Amino acid sequence: MPRNAKEGFLFGISFCTIMAFSMGLINISIGMGGLSKASFITSVKAFPITFLIAFAVENLIVGPTNKKFLKKFVAETDSVNAKILFNCVFIVTMMSIIMTYAGSMLGGESIKGISSKFFTVWPRNFWAAFFVNIVLAGPISRVVLRFIQRNEMAVGDELSEA
Repeated sequence: MPRNAKEGFLFGISFCTIMAFSMGLINISIGMGGLSKASFITSVKAFPITFLIAFAVENLIVGPTNKKFLKKFVAETDSVNAKILFNCVFIVTMMSIIMTYAGSMLGGESIKGISSKFFTVWPRNFWAAFFVNIVLAGPISRVVLRFIQRNEMAVGDELSEA
């Protein structure tokens, strides 16, 4: 887990990059009839705005809300894995709901159109996001975080020896 704001920011960038690109690629590929060169290029073009929206939503809405719920539902004595699982389920649920609407609006859907098919699109987005979170984004971002923490410790050790 991140120990300070810098680590939290870098972890968040890593995590959001993987999630935003992966979910964009999945949804764009479905909308374009399958994974293809065209759907990949469209995903790359859509990534910057998708990333900015996802990063803002996570940091301004979902993250702060998650922290409040984490304190209520996960005890200090619970394992790190319990905290990770709670974070995963809560964040995936909230982000998949919000980003299902945001992604559909970016794709030109009206609110009425999104609402009419929300309960067919959102479950797919939830399970895809849950899978990407558990298999890719979470593990890769934790490796990146450990790398950052080791480098910070190594720099700290070098400074204390000088």
